[in-house]
Amino acid sequence: MLVSGMGLATSIIQGLMKSAPAKGLTPDDIHWLANQQDPDVASALGEMTVAMAEALRKVRVRIGRVFRIKRGGKSTTEQVIGATVHTYVNGNINSENFPLTTGPEEEREMVAFQVTDYDHDPSSEEILKELKARGLERPTHEDALKFDEAHPDEKGVFVFLHEPWLDPGAGPVVLFVSRGGAGRGLGLGWFVYAWIRFFWFVGVRPRK
Repeated sequence: MLVSGMGLATSIIQGLMKSAPAKGLTPDDIHWLANQQDPDVASALGEMTVAMAEALRKVRVRIGRVFRIKRGGKSTTEQVIGATVHTYVNGNINSENFPLTTGPEEEREMVAFQVTDYDHDPSSEEILKELKARGLERPTHEDALKFDEAHPDEKGVFVFLHEPWLDPGAGPVVLFVSRGGAGRGLGLGWFVYAWIRFFWFVGVRPRK
């Protein structure tokens, strides 16, 4: 753990040294700062830490959370759902309506992101455009089911804007995974309604 911590610190310092000249700082400035004990310097470091924390928060939101799943295999939809504990599963989520592909397993990488910079709750169409802008592919319903199986402890509401399924009332719906507190849900949300912008929207990274 010590080596890992030192390696992280070294990476941060190297990053600062690389970007400092573009911001009007020199390596000497950073070395000087690291060796100061003056209270004013400590106060300045505190302000810098706050600014860095906010910058990192924005970057993490923009980049998103990365997850891996495996498509394919031999499991049925019911087996995948039964592999983890749920407090709620929509009764329409079954092999008839949401069948899984069978065959050799292949690993895929998914990215979940938020759109907290929006001043409104986004429509499905807006999120699909966001996926394209981020270079992500549209997920499938299998991605949602396999995510639910592979990442049972991830907190949040994860929306998968796959090709909608028409429910018994002919309404287009998509799968979402919801986890918070003791709740663990696998549900269907209306494709035509707006989504809360603090939800996590999931796309798939293209194969290289």
